[in-house]
Amino acid sequence: MTADDNLTRAERIAETFGVVLGAASQCEQVSEERLNSVAVKARHAVLATATDAADAEAAEELFSAAVEAGRTAVESGKVDPGAVETALSEMEVRFSL
Repeated sequence: MTADDNLTRAERIAETFGVVLGAASQCEQVSEERLNSVAVKARHAVLATATDAADAEAAEELFSAAVEAGRTAVESGKVDPGAVETALSEMEVRFSL
């Protein structure tokens, strides 16, 4: 998506979480309730990591773009739904710590 060298920590997190959540939204085995729960936690993590309001805004914009990229990746067959499930499960574990 973007060059990692120029991203803040909040933006990197937003991009990663956004791609996973976007891809997961296209997988039949992922419930809407589960997706929403993880999305809320991901947003909180991104905002908590942002250094200021501008960083938070940039991260939220990148998150939205990453969600679209994740959706597109699944729709085009570039991502295996099993890998998406694994990535979403890993996010859930991290948020439960």
